[in-house]
Amino acid sequence: MEDIIAKYGENTATRYLLPIITNPCSDERPQYRNAICRINVALKEVAGLAGLNIPLTMHVARHCWASVAKSKNIPLSVIREGMGHDSEETTRIYLASLDTSVVDKANSLILKDF
Repeated sequence: MEDIIAKYGENTATRYLLPIITNPCSDERPQYRNAICRINVALKEVAGLAGLNIPLTMHVARHCWASVAKSKNIPLSVIREGMGHDSEETTRIYLASLDTSVVDKANSLILKDF
């Protein structure tokens, strides 16, 4: 990862770490969506090569990163920055949704016994 950041980090004319915006004079939003789409296609290919039965996406990657960071007691301010949230309240809401998924899985396991 450090090599990739070193390669692209200084050459970007946008606020993004990697050069996903190729034309800074044009509307960034469609370029961003196209980049996410390309990344999602690549992540699905990675999942296939790894033999995973779940569809990997940027959303899944962000969710996993936030879950692992929380489980390792990373400070909320660091998770907020890593997620790119504007406020810690947004990060709290996001992390609360992660807690719900854990409870949902537990409920599913419990209901299997009935």
